[in-house]
Amino acid sequence: MLRVLYLNHRQGLFSLALSITGSRQQAEDAVHEAFAKMAGRKPPEGDPVSYVFKVVRNAAIDMQRSRRRDQQVSISLFNGYSPQLKEMDPQFHLLTKERDQILRKAIENLREDEREAIVLKGLAGLTFEQAGEAAGIPAKTVATRYRRALQKLETCLRDQI
Repeated sequence: MLRVLYLNHRQGLFSLALSITGSRQQAEDAVHEAFAKMAGRKPPEGDPVSYVFKVVRNAAIDMQRSRRRDQQVSISLFNGYSPQLKEMDPQFHLLTKERDQILRKAIENLREDEREAIVLKGLAGLTFEQAGEAAGIPAKTVATRYRRALQKLETCLRDQI
């Protein structure tokens, strides 16, 4: 069951851990550590997706607390996300890369709780209820943070993209 959860949600789990730790290596370590912990446990009753995100979130927070950030986030939260690009023009890819950098910077400038809501809901595709369970907060709080973050992103990106 853990294998299936990992395969279905690995990008969202990694993105969540990355948004918390700010380091690719620490994010990978947090996901690994979380799954190692879960391997020996019976999952609690309820939504297993929320549970997995919660354990990864907690592992990333623990890692962040125990280590100082040694670098700024230098990779995209969208690393590994590759939509079907029909356009093979090099200029198109350059524009896509530039747009990704602008969006990444805008997301990095959000407050931590807003960035977490964007990652859980927008990138990982969780419902507000699942995101709330994973973050240990009410679903309505996640929805509020998500809406606020989207408004900030819209204002920031309005003339850039």
